[in-house]
Amino acid sequence: MASKKYNLLMAGALMLLATGAFAQSGSGYDVYDSSVISSKRMPQQNEFWNNSYNFPAKPRNMWEIGISAGNFSVNGDVTSRIPSLGFAAHVRKAFGYVFSMRLQYLYGTAKGLNWTASQNFGKNEAWTNNGYVPGQFVYYNYKNKTQDLSLQGIFTLNNIRFHKNKSGVVFYVGAGAGATAYEVMVNALREDGSNYSALFNSIPLATEYKDRKDILDALKDGMDDSYETPAQNQGARRPKLGDNTLRFSTTVLGGVAFKLGKRINLALENRHTFIKDDLLDGQQWQENPGGDAALTGNWDSYNYLSLGLNFNLGAKSVEPLWWLN
Repeated sequence: MASKKYNLLMAGALMLLATGAFAQSGSGYDVYDSSVISSKRMPQQNEFWNNSYNFPAKPRNMWEIGISAGNFSVNGDVTSRIPSLGFAAHVRKAFGYVFSMRLQYLYGTAKGLNWTASQNFGKNEAWTNNGYVPGQFVYYNYKNKTQDLSLQGIFTLNNIRFHKNKSGVVFYVGAGAGATAYEVMVNALREDGSNYSALFNSIPLATEYKDRKDILDALKDGMDDSYETPAQNQGARRPKLGDNTLRFSTTVLGGVAFKLGKRINLALENRHTFIKDDLLDGQQWQENPGGDAALTGNWDSYNYLSLGLNFNLGAKSVEPLWWLN
C-alpha cells in the first residue's frame, strides 16, 4: 500500500513538473493565465488544469499591423530603373502557430528606359501618334503607377523548436491573390510639344554592353521628365477602376522578421506579383517581323523588395502565434 501511495505521489509530482516545464519553455506564455483564453476555449483549458487533457487551449493572440517601404520595379520588355519607390501597409492575424492571413495594400511608382533602340513600333500609337516614323529609332520608356490589394496566406517556417520557448527571428513564405490597378505614361514629347526623334536618331547604336552608360546619359541629358503621353493599353475592352487598368493578380512572397520587442519587429521581405497583362511597361511588340510586329511571348509582372516595421496590437492576448513555440 505504501508503495502504491509513493508511486501516485511521484506520478503527481512528475505531472506538475511537466506542466511547469510547458509553461516555462514550451509555449512562450504562462499556460495558467486564464485572461488570454476565450470563453469558448475555457472547457479545454479547465480539462488541462485538471490533468484530464494534455494540452492547454489556444490563447488569444494579438493582431499585427505593419508599414513598409522599398524598391518597386516592373519586370517587362523595358529595362527598369532602380531605385523606384513603393509603400505598403497591412493587417495580419494568426490562425495557428504556423499559418496566418494578411491583407495588404501596395502602392508603387516604377520607371523604365531602354538603352537599346527599337524601330518596329508601328502598332504602338503612343509613338506613332506623336510624329515618330516606323523604321526610325525610339528608346522605349515608361512611368508606371500601380496599386493593389491582396489577401495572402503566410506560413512560418521555423517557430517549432524543442529547446527554446520563443523565436527572435522568424522566416516565412506566402502566396495570395487580389486586384491590381495600374496606369502607364510614356515620355514621348518635350514640354513645347516637339518629339525626341532627332535626339533618338543621333545617338550611336549600342554594339556592346559597355555602351549602355553613355547611351543612358545621352538620353537623360536630352529628355525631360514629363511622361505626358498615355501608354498603349487595351482601350474600351479592358476592365477599369477610374482611369486605371484593373486586373486580377497573384502574389508569392518570402521574408525574415527580427523581433525588437514584444510589440514590434523589423521585417525584410521580397514579394513578386503576376498579372495576365503585357502592358505594365506600355510595350508589347517584338522587333520581328519587320514592319508587322508580333506580340512578345511573356506577361509582365512586378516586384516589391521592402523593409518594414510591424506592431502587435491587442489586450489580454499573447504575441502573434508565429512568434511562439
